[in-house]
Formats: sequence, structure tokens, C-alpha cells
Amino acid sequence: MCKFPAFEQDWNNPFSEMSDQIELDSEESQYEDEERKKEDIFLILVATDIHLGYAERDPVRSKDTFETFEEILKTARSKNVDLILLGGDLFHETRPSTYCLFKCVELLKKYCFGDRPIQIEYLSDPSRNFVYTGNDTVNYEDPNINISIPVFSIHGNHDDPTGEHQISAMNLLATAGLVNYFGRHTNYESVEIEPILLKKGQTNLAIYGLSHIKDERLARLFLDKKVTVMAPSEEDYFHLLVLHQNRANRGVKTFIPDSLLPDILDLAIWGHEHDCQIDPEQSANSVFISQPGSSVATSLSSGETIPKHIGLLEIHKKQFHMTPIPLKTVRPFVYKELTLNDPYSLRREIAGVDDEGLSNQVIAERMVEQEIEDMIRKSTQLGLEGNKLPLLRLIVTYVDESQAFNMIRFGQRYVGRVANPKDMVKLKSGLKPEKTDTTGIGRYMAQENINLPNRVEDLVLKYFEDNPEDQLQCLSLKTLNESVVKCIDTQELEAPVDVTNSLIKERLKKLKESDVNLADKNIENFLFSVKDDEDDSLFVDNMLKASSGGKKPAQNRNADVICINEDSESDSEVRISPVRGVIGRGGTPTRPARGPGSRGGRGSRGRNRRGRR
Repeated sequence: MCKFPAFEQDWNNPFSEMSDQIELDSEESQYEDEERKKEDIFLILVATDIHLGYAERDPVRSKDTFETFEEILKTARSKNVDLILLGGDLFHETRPSTYCLFKCVELLKKYCFGDRPIQIEYLSDPSRNFVYTGNDTVNYEDPNINISIPVFSIHGNHDDPTGEHQISAMNLLATAGLVNYFGRHTNYESVEIEPILLKKGQTNLAIYGLSHIKDERLARLFLDKKVTVMAPSEEDYFHLLVLHQNRANRGVKTFIPDSLLPDILDLAIWGHEHDCQIDPEQSANSVFISQPGSSVATSLSSGETIPKHIGLLEIHKKQFHMTPIPLKTVRPFVYKELTLNDPYSLRREIAGVDDEGLSNQVIAERMVEQEIEDMIRKSTQLGLEGNKLPLLRLIVTYVDESQAFNMIRFGQRYVGRVANPKDMVKLKSGLKPEKTDTTGIGRYMAQENINLPNRVEDLVLKYFEDNPEDQLQCLSLKTLNESVVKCIDTQELEAPVDVTNSLIKERLKKLKESDVNLADKNIENFLFSVKDDEDDSLFVDNMLKASSGGKKPAQNRNADVICINEDSESDSEVRISPVRGVIGRGGTPTRPARGPGSRGGRGSRGRNRRGRR
């Protein structure tokens, strides 16, 4: 209300003070409107593929993942976010080291515990959302612990459940109340994705979790219309999906095209792919997709050189905005490719070279040395913190055998200047294949301009795909490759041996049980008929269970590798059904006041606290 003008006022403008007061009241009204709007905005920190524990035995890089994870949590606290949403691969190994678990728990307790009010209401049924973690409540409603920033996470292909009891490090964090672990699916005949339902002010949010499933199997489920999104019946929800699958079409392994995502979604957070494409892009079916990428470089590939980011996601009713936040504690990484010319022209490129005194190998080393020095200079210009030794990867293609040199010995010159001196240089032959090569493998590897995959299992699959006459006769290639993936990604070092031995025993058992005439031709035909009977990934999992003292592996069929094209039609549309039994306990969307230690009922938390999100 305006006050009556005082005697000191300017009588030429009797409404001056009144006007100033009205303007002040207007500013306060606008401020209150902004405050009310803030009470309706979800503020979410989004990150994927943190890979805690990667290279922790490396004397130079051992702390990288923990320092970046601390930066992520510190950013979440400084931004006063409502929650942290992780897109899988929090850990690099299925069974992380004791130290890795210790650091993760330490950091989560340091930055996510506290008395800060939680302003989001949890509406769905935790017994359905967290059915595989043994929790009957979301962690910030647990009266025994005080959570200031709740963390919600799915699992990826690196930290997936394994072993006899199918337990992962994510289960340990969830049981301790540090993380809300959701989105796990164990029924591979069909997948029903039930949402976590949250509310803040006038904004309703449905978060759907799709933890990693073998891409071949998930692709088959999509094609068979056995993936169902259990959407809430109310239309005012913002639908957010977080998943961890292959997105890029690499031509060998199955991927999930953007077009397969159900059009009911407003936004998808895509994990597993490490190159950062965090700015949301709209797909063909109008779903926006954000790919935050990894927070640490786990491979020396060009995609890892893209600056690392996390995202600050703001959701207001049906609108959203993603703000990329660059990570400053990551180790600088520079990638480059170099092709050495023929020895004579290469000598002319380097001034002052004595044609008679230096070998072609020394000339090549000098050329590579110049490139390495230039890459080190570039690494200091990336604007990152900590003055960390850089990661370098220089792909050197030579055209003459005399140009090849010892890469490890060369790298010893850069100890103390480069984080990875042993593998910073990779030599690649640009020689044409020899006509005398009769194995086929050397001829295949030496093809010029061949687009080879980055992973060994993809390379093997591609070789047999391009050379159908060289197929394995006894063992299943897909099953063996899955065991290699398990060995590399999750440090199950005995996986290939266990799976191979189990496959051989299974073949012998089937051969004894059959009435096949033991002639060579008959045995060969028999082996071809049974070698691909098993569902590859499930077979490997069961083999690992057996090696851990679990049950005998079950026999499954249908091991086809499914490759979906981007042009997939409506045959693969996702079914959308009303959500069942996930809203409220006892069928109501409201909750009673929380128990002791919970800082009061949720309805009063964070109210009338001006300036706080």
C-alpha cells in the first residue's frame, strides 16, 4: 500500500513518491512471481559414464575418476539441484576394488548428506521402483538418514549385476541408502518400464529407467513389440527417459535407433556413448535426445577429445532447458593422425637432414617427435585445471618398412611429460598386401582405407562377416565374443576359459545323446546345427554363474544378432500403457508426515524460503 506523501515531497510532482513506491511494489510482486516459479522448477544435474576406478592402478592417472566425480558432486551442491540423475556406468568394473568403493561412499556422504530441505514429493510406489534393491522407500524419506541431494541411477554395461546372486556395486550403494537404484529389468521375454513419479509445485515429472540390456536382445524385444512404457494416465507429466545402450550405428553390433523411442517421451538422457553431444537434438519422432558423454577418457579415440560436460536440466511443467557445464578437472587429451611420406620426400620435409648419415627410421622418429611436441603445446591451451600431464594419441601410418620404430622405447623419452608414454604413439602400416599371403587374415588386415572397429570383439565379428567361408565349426562365435566383452569390460578374467570349456562339454554331451553316425561328415553337420543354439549373452551369464558355484546353465535358443536400420517402420513401435499400481501407497498420490529424523512432513519442507531453489 502507498503511504501518504510527506511534507518534504516535490509539490510540483505530488505523485513522485507514490510512483516510486508503486514501482517498488511492482518489483517485489515480480520477485515473488519468480520465487513462486522457482518452486515449480525441477533442477536436475545430469551425468553419465563416470567409470569410477578406471586406471586406478596407473601411478599417474589413479585419481582422475575420483577427482572428476567430486567435481560433479560439488557442482550439484553449488547449484542447489533437486536431484542428481546418472545414466549408468558409475563404476568401471562389475566388482570394483575396496578403495574404489571407499572413495565413492566417502564422496557421496560428503556432498549428498545433510539437512538441506528436499522440495520434491515422491508419488510412486517404491516397492515397485526399487524392487531389486530391497528398499521400501526412496532414500530421502528414510527416517534414519538425512539426505540433502538424492541421487537416482540406472546401471550400465560395466556395473551390471553379475555372479550367482546377481548383485552389483549399485546394489551395495542402494542398500546403504546412498543411491536410489532403479530401472533394472530381469524379464527378457518382455520389458515394462514403470516410472518414478515426482512432483515439485505445479510440475509433475515421470522418470523412466532402462538399465543396460544386451543390445541384440533389446532390439529383438523392440521388433516384437514387447517393450511397454507404463505411462501415468494424467497428461500433465513431463516424461523423461534415461537409458544405457548403443546409439551409434557401427555396422557390426546392434544399436538402438533414435526412432524406436516412444513418442510420448519429452526428453531422453542417453548413456553409454562417450562422445559428448549434450545439447538436446530432436529425433524423427519428436523426442529430444541429450547425450552427455563420459566424464573420463577410457579409450584413446577421437571421440574422447570432445570437451567433457555435465548438464543442468531445468523442467517447468512441459518445458525444459539443458545448460551444459564443462568439467575442469578432466585430464587434457589430444588426438592426431600422421601419415609418413616415402623416405625420400620425408627427408626433404625436414631441413638440414644428412641423406647419408641418418636412417629412414631416425627420420621418421624426428617427424613424430615434432608432432608430439606440438600436441603437448596444444594440451596446455585447453583451459583445464590442475596442470595434469596430458593424454596423447598419435596414429602414425608408414608406407615403408624401414620407417617403423619401437614405440615403447620412443615413449620413454616423454616419461614425466605425458601421462601415457607407453601407448601415446600407434604405428599402422599403409603397405599394400603381399601377393604371397595365403592366410586371408593378413590380406584382410592390410587393406588400404579399411574402416576397422575400435574393439577386438567387433573386429572379429567383422572379419567373419566379410569372410563367410571361414566360419567356426564347433564353437559359437557370438558366445565366445560375449565372454571376451565380459572379460574386458568387467574384469571377469576367467570368462573366456570358463565359457569355452562349458561349450565344449555341452557339445560332447549333445553328441553322446544324439544318434549321429560318427563319420567325419556327419559330425561336421551336427556341430554346425547346434553351435548357435544358445542365446549368447544369457548363456555367458549362466556360464559365469556356474563358475561361481551357481546353478547349471540353462539352454536357450534364438541367438540371432539383430541389426535395426534407421528406416524402421511402425513394426517396432513401443507400446504405451497406463501405469499400474505405482502411484501412492494404498492408491493415493499423497503421503502422511514422515517419521522422526525426517525434518517434518514433506509439504512444509522448503516453503517460504526465499532465494532457494
